Amino acid sequence: MLALSYNASDNNYNLNPVPGALIGLMETELIGETVMFSIGSLGNKRFHFSAAGLLAAAVSMPSAADFLLEEVLVTAQKREESLQEVGISVSAFSGDQLKELGVTNSTEITQQIPGMQLQTFTPAFTIINLRGISQNNFQDNLEAPVAVYVDGAYVASMNAINGQLFDVERVEVLRGPQGTLFGRNTTGGLVHYITRGADSEELNGYVEYTGGDFNMQAVEGAMGGAISDTVRARVAARWLENDGYVESQTPGIRDSHGADGYTVRGTLEVDLADNLTADLRVAASEDNDVPSGTYSINFADADPATGLGTQAPGRLTDGLEHASSLEGNFNRESTNVTGTLTWDLDNGMELVSITNYLDLEKDYLEDAGGGLFYFPYVVNTEFSSVSQEIRLSGDSDRTRWQAGAYYLDMTTDNFQRVAGAAILGTATDTAYQETVASLDSTNWSVFGQVEYDISDQLTLIAGARWSVDDKQLDFVQFFEESGEGTARAQVFDIAAVNVNDIDSIDYSDYAARIQLNYTTEEETLIYASINRGIKGGNWSIDPLGSVALGSPENLKHDEEVLLSYEFGVKTDLSDWVRLNTSIYYYDYSDYQAFSLLNLTPQVTNSDANSRGGEIELTLSPIEGLDVLFGLAYIDSEVEAVPDVFGGTVKTEFPNAPELSLNLLARYQWDAFNGSMAVQVDGVWNDDQYIEATNSQISAEDSYLVWNARVSYTSADESWKLAAWVKNGGDEEYRLYNLDLGLLGISEEVYAPPRWAGVTASFQF
Repeated sequence: MLALSYNASDNNYNLNPVPGALIGLMETELIGETVMFSIGSLGNKRFHFSAAGLLAAAVSMPSAADFLLEEVLVTAQKREESLQEVGISVSAFSGDQLKELGVTNSTEITQQIPGMQLQTFTPAFTIINLRGISQNNFQDNLEAPVAVYVDGAYVASMNAINGQLFDVERVEVLRGPQGTLFGRNTTGGLVHYITRGADSEELNGYVEYTGGDFNMQAVEGAMGGAISDTVRARVAARWLENDGYVESQTPGIRDSHGADGYTVRGTLEVDLADNLTADLRVAASEDNDVPSGTYSINFADADPATGLGTQAPGRLTDGLEHASSLEGNFNRESTNVTGTLTWDLDNGMELVSITNYLDLEKDYLEDAGGGLFYFPYVVNTEFSSVSQEIRLSGDSDRTRWQAGAYYLDMTTDNFQRVAGAAILGTATDTAYQETVASLDSTNWSVFGQVEYDISDQLTLIAGARWSVDDKQLDFVQFFEESGEGTARAQVFDIAAVNVNDIDSIDYSDYAARIQLNYTTEEETLIYASINRGIKGGNWSIDPLGSVALGSPENLKHDEEVLLSYEFGVKTDLSDWVRLNTSIYYYDYSDYQAFSLLNLTPQVTNSDANSRGGEIELTLSPIEGLDVLFGLAYIDSEVEAVPDVFGGTVKTEFPNAPELSLNLLARYQWDAFNGSMAVQVDGVWNDDQYIEATNSQISAEDSYLVWNARVSYTSADESWKLAAWVKNGGDEEYRLYNLDLGLLGISEEVYAPPRWAGVTASFQF
């Protein structure tokens, strides 16, 4: 708050602190023993500012060069710390940085996170990949090895990961196993989205409009502030609509891979006592008849030894075209409620309770035959979860510790339906097969971690977590061929299979971490860690029946265990140079690998290993210029992945280019009584396989994607106008490939082409 006072004895007005915009206009004079600064007069009265007021303003003034080098606080160890003080390979972006990058979707962060990739065939199902670790099976009951958290709560369904990203505080990406503090399904790492909470300021907010190619329109905004001394609230929302970018070649069928949905989020914070705060966050989202569920078709042959697809001459459609005769779509509704209670206790201790409820419904229809043959695939999924975490933490002169307990209860009800002679091997297209599955899963765990300062520079960190899974699966299949007079009949029931405990999982194991941090006198952090990560087992809910009827024991896969060895350095080489590096070695037992045994999506276990590392270099060499450079290296091997015929092949991790580079350059300067900024960012990925079987047809050549943005911000920062282009080189590359070489095709989904638009926003 500015304080203005008038001194009648010397006829001067005094203002403290000083608005930063006035500093450059000041003159100085000596009054007594105090240096005073003036910026002109009103009549015969001059405005003076003390040196203390000037210093306060200078410290608080935002610098254009702080765009990337500003301090980002992260919760990678479940307490707020500076990114540079955490001995974990972490990349983090603040909400303001994400705005400047034009990130409006939860998956768009991939281009500026070293070692991070994305696979998706529809926004209804998203696979995040870190250091080559992902779960490529597209069945709705599975959990990913890269966990996603929102506001401290685990998002257990991969159907709920891809959503609109707006009004966020920051995004944190943690590479490597995080099982000690975050649970059993984080062998690959985790992504944490922290939305903006309510604040104690007076009424504030913003409104923003975006328009672009493919009839894209988006409106978002937020409003909130203090209701009283003890109550704060905020409401935020975003609506997005655009036509599909994959052009239909079939009259009467619409273009595909568009968007039509909204998200509304509300936050209420209440100080229940001086040391007790309640934070309630509720989010509801809906996607309605979204153009989706189509593929571009590439012709393929099959290797006679493995059944895996090889390249054949010609295509049915180009990469950004589809020939579907069915109009695919998806509908999705979700509600996510998180309640957090924080007590500040005596002796510096803190008790935190996080309760979460997630409910999601998804209806999805795709033309799995791509217009070449009749193969409709329908999925309806209802998912709900309830979780509870209680965590107590404290510290002393040399020790910081935390301990807690966690409980998760999940239910997945899944319906799948396939039809068509080509896939079911029937005489007519009137046949269909239905799969009905219900999975009940509970997990409880206890955990703790201690950090002990052996000296002023050396810290020992040790942690462990004991985790217990209890899962039960009901799984039946029905078949009917009405054209041939075959009535609907049950053809499979997992409860009737004579294989020990095939319909249940009772699993317990531990995750652990031991680490040394050494901080030099120059504040460089050097860390070395050994982590044991775990991921629970599950089932491949087979929609076709070939595995269920032929080898049902393969439906269930075991848990995986990862031993990770990591070494890293974080250092600020100067005021304008930051360098963070890490190297790692992964040793897997029973790695969960995706394959297409008998053309049926399935997860099997295999030993595997990987080595690699990342480099992040941040530069601000001159006022207003920021440069971010990232590099990731991955060298992996999976011992035995089943091929189509039941043999095995040795592979590397999918979506794991040996080398990837990302770059961001941004320059900001004063102009037109405000400021201008230009920015170019992008990523180059080396050759890679985008399917776990490493079939020839899934080999993706290297590619470069770059984006550009130019923006103007008013002097008071109340409004901003930006023009942007994404995929400026119009690079054509795949996000997904499904090898159906035995059927003569490969089904592909390509990333969006060049996309340009404008964004206007106003803050109040």
